[in-house]
Amino acid sequence: MNSIKAKIDKSDYQEDWLYPNYYIDNFWLDEKLDKLYPDNLYKGLIPTLLYGLINQEEKIVWETILPNKGEITICPILMCPDDYDFSCTLIVAEIENHGSFIQWKQIGVDKQTKWFDDEIKYDIVWFSNFQSLNFELDDYQNMIQHFRKHYQLDKLKDNI
Repeated sequence: MNSIKAKIDKSDYQEDWLYPNYYIDNFWLDEKLDKLYPDNLYKGLIPTLLYGLINQEEKIVWETILPNKGEITICPILMCPDDYDFSCTLIVAEIENHGSFIQWKQIGVDKQTKWFDDEIKYDIVWFSNFQSLNFELDDYQNMIQHFRKHYQLDKLKDNI
């Protein structure tokens, strides 16, 4: 099994911004993608589970990050910090819930530029150099809870 955590990371672009980021098998997900695909500027992408997305995008992320047992979802997992939405670079994962473990079957970049017509549409280019990842259900749920706690704290700060 692979390990996954939401671990505090320092922004590559804003010196004083700390935020939870995907830490998988002792590497930051954005940095791993950047090493595999060095010409695509993936280093510095931020998780979509952070507070600040528009409601429609936020709903998509939280509804698809943990599919029901036996289901498969496509979930946006990393985005560009400049726009803080799905309009720029968007990394997605195909996620399957096997009951006792969660599998990120594949990861890719969504080339779709128009998101909110009548339905969600993807135009995904799957990464050929990235193998599937399998996470213990408890570890995966703990990771989501860590993101949720930071989300709630950031939401409170924003409303003060």
